[in-house]
Amino acid sequence: MGDRALSVKLLEEGYARFESGRFGQILEYRPDRFPEQTRAGPFFANMGGFLYSLLLGFPRLEPNGEALETWSQAPVVLPAGWQAIEVDRLWIRGKPMKLVARQGEVARLTDVDLRSSTE
Repeated sequence: MGDRALSVKLLEEGYARFESGRFGQILEYRPDRFPEQTRAGPFFANMGGFLYSLLLGFPRLEPNGEALETWSQAPVVLPAGWQAIEVDRLWIRGKPMKLVARQGEVARLTDVDLRSSTE
């Protein structure tokens, strides 16, 4: 919605407070809200939702059957303090791609040349 400060608050409440222990395990229940619940984890649904927001939500990518250039039509809105999300390799339609999503810009997906990355 464009509220970068609120985005940070919601990330803290909806994800970070589920993290526990020295290995950063993501729990099923927040210990501060449900102290009676067993600390069970890792809880992959929470981790998957967070990953989904990093790859599609914040970059504002909308995968479709059209060209990759059509997947991103609006400027990226990241949480306050974040400048960019970059992923060096995603496999899209059988090809390695790089994602660059910078605050205020339209996200870009570009081809990755695997030959140059192994030399």
